[in-house]
Amino acid sequence: MKDIYNVSAVLTILLVSLFIGQCDSARDLELTNISYEPTDEIFPNPERGFYVRHNYTPGGSPLDVETLMEGRDENITQIGRSYYIEEFRNSDLSQDFLDLLEEDFEAIREAGVKTYLRFRYSVSIGDPDAPLDRVLSHIEQLGPTFQRNYDVISFLQGGFIGAWGEWHASTNNLEEPENMRAILFKMLDVLPEERSVVVRSPRHKMNVFETNHPFTDEQAYDGSNTARTGHHNDCFLASPTDVGTYVLGRYPNFDLEDSITVDWIKNYLSQENKYLPMGGETCNPRPDAGDRFHCENALEEMEWLRFSYLNRGYSRQILDTWVDQGCMPEVQRRLGYRFAMLNGSFSQAATPGGIFHVNLDMINEGFASPYNPRGLQIVLRSVDNPSQVWKVDLPDDPRYWHGGESIRLSHELGIPEGLSDGAYEVLLNLPDPAENLRHRPEYAIRLANAGTWEEATGFNRLNHRLIIDSSAGGRAYSGDLTFEPFDI
Repeated sequence: MKDIYNVSAVLTILLVSLFIGQCDSARDLELTNISYEPTDEIFPNPERGFYVRHNYTPGGSPLDVETLMEGRDENITQIGRSYYIEEFRNSDLSQDFLDLLEEDFEAIREAGVKTYLRFRYSVSIGDPDAPLDRVLSHIEQLGPTFQRNYDVISFLQGGFIGAWGEWHASTNNLEEPENMRAILFKMLDVLPEERSVVVRSPRHKMNVFETNHPFTDEQAYDGSNTARTGHHNDCFLASPTDVGTYVLGRYPNFDLEDSITVDWIKNYLSQENKYLPMGGETCNPRPDAGDRFHCENALEEMEWLRFSYLNRGYSRQILDTWVDQGCMPEVQRRLGYRFAMLNGSFSQAATPGGIFHVNLDMINEGFASPYNPRGLQIVLRSVDNPSQVWKVDLPDDPRYWHGGESIRLSHELGIPEGLSDGAYEVLLNLPDPAENLRHRPEYAIRLANAGTWEEATGFNRLNHRLIIDSSAGGRAYSGDLTFEPFDI
């Protein structure tokens, strides 16, 4: 009889424990649902959009902060800085020139923008470039500057070779595959692994790597040279072949049984550009361009090729056509990434040491994804004491949020034991991961939603307040995504 009582007591304890656990789980899952309002507003975001070119010629001046900030007021967050270095064809880069580069980077950083760089010895066909050994020594000299300032470098253009640094019309045989390979690999070697180099035509990359196959999804961001070599197009939409970008007779056929077509090349680009910057500029349409540069086709191509950036000033004929036909606002919005929140569900309350449930659905309305590393954080900020800010770094990588795709964030996050009771605003932060930029709102990503952006902080409000309540109950958190103080 005593054994029966003992068994009954054990069962009672188990049932009570189960009931309490179910109650705790129920409290855990009391969620607030929120819908977000999208916006068509055009606003700046880092490393995407239209850019302005600033050319340097020998004896020129460094960049002007005020001019760069005026551009930012017009949604320009990226400039193209092209250095004409013909005076150094037969000598080392001077210390004065290297000092000017440092001044440029200081101005770029102060203005809250970024830059892509191109170095060129020639500004016309027939104008000489430099011998290979001189080019390689110049790149070696530039390495420390790149390392110190990579935070505001979006990427490098191949440059150095031939007319305008566009990898054609070289007077020193730099277009030979072995010479292109030496120059490209040297640039990648001195540039931090987080950044890429883009070359003028897909055929240049194919010749360097001796393959017609794009790198695979599994190779993305693995640090290899092929995964860090992208593309730019300096005559986008100006003719059926983009004025030589896709000239089929000049494409190598290393290991393909089928003939290469223009559409095949664009599919190659579409695959690689999932993980790399793609852009350039349009140029004056040729007689055979037809309606290739008109809005319908232009939007289709930018989506297909995953365009992130374009020159705002050239070619005016094509850009003005987009204005006249009405698609320019869409181009401005969709170049690069454009993330918009759709809806979310969040825990109403949590206890110190407990769990905060976060579910957020978004969409990338842009043509492309971010191509450089990007932070992603959920932030808690005390309503009563806004100086008390906590954050947790999420494992999701925004570089994989491709254009046109849906995004789902779903996490159980840990509330630290020491967090005081009270109401906390919940925010989303996508900062630049570079140490000296991560607290600068100009370098954080703004979401395309009405009434959520905080210009002063760079945070995106999730329009939810989490109540921290020591008596709230719920399960204890046992994972590794726990909030920690935000070191602002």
